[in-house]
Amino acid sequence: MAAAGLTRDHIVWAYRILLDRDPESEAVIVPKLNGYQSTQQLRADIVTSQEYADKNPDFARTNARTVIIKELDAGPRLFIDLSDHFIGLPVVRGQYEQSELEFVRRTLKPGDHALDVGAHIGFFAIQMAQFVGTSGSVTAFEPLEENASLLERSIAENGFTDRLRLERAAVSRQSGETNLTFSTETLNSGGAFIVTGSIPHGHATRRIRVTALDDLPLPRPVAFIKMDVEGAEPLVLEGATRLITADRPTFLTELHREQLERVSGLTAAAFLQRVAALRYRAFRIENGARGREVTAPPQEPVCSIALIASERA
Repeated sequence: MAAAGLTRDHIVWAYRILLDRDPESEAVIVPKLNGYQSTQQLRADIVTSQEYADKNPDFARTNARTVIIKELDAGPRLFIDLSDHFIGLPVVRGQYEQSELEFVRRTLKPGDHALDVGAHIGFFAIQMAQFVGTSGSVTAFEPLEENASLLERSIAENGFTDRLRLERAAVSRQSGETNLTFSTETLNSGGAFIVTGSIPHGHATRRIRVTALDDLPLPRPVAFIKMDVEGAEPLVLEGATRLITADRPTFLTELHREQLERVSGLTAAAFLQRVAALRYRAFRIENGARGREVTAPPQEPVCSIALIASERA
């Protein structure tokens, strides 16, 4: 399903005007139609591509890796790559997932043990470590080395080695290895996902370590789990059945309809049914707090939700 405001014609004409050609196939149109929410995002994707740079050497913007340190509102410092326009630049501008961050701030308390599954560069993990303090802990999971290396530098920069542990791994239903796929030309370094079938056009793969949460000696009880794994959320839950049953943590997660079906083979409705089977209820994140209950799949392609144990909801 196309995101609101973007059509197939937008993509075709963007190729014709900016690259002097038609898209080579539907295989390149569909991911853009599903992945971008505006013509601005589509335009940014094309003008930072190598093909655009080759055809327009006098006008092409560079997209080289440019790492800076950003001091966050909560106090800690975060290493950020400015070539990431979807996460890096919004973080620098103070515009990235502020409502979700406020929910985390209200949920975590000093001494809590928390997990960041799909930590990216550590925007949440670093601030979660600040919230739980020296008596708490955060375990962060990030399989893409380019992001994990920045998070590792941020952990050292803030002196959080005693409370924030980085696992260079993805999280799924069982431990072992799997394939991670990512776009070879992208403005979003957070879009990598576990792939079991064919590789999408314009993507590469990398063999990575994968672990199930139930297989790890984590600090317990786990009070909170932030989970953003591009459609592998049901697999994370499957591999954490014992932990969830014993600790009943609160989750902050993403509901991404297309990625759920691509990675886990579940519709959004089926995922919500699995959540209910675990005796959890789903709520929207609104103004930094638990909002309306989610009992049916939302209309928008992607939204943030909280999963709260029924006995606490």
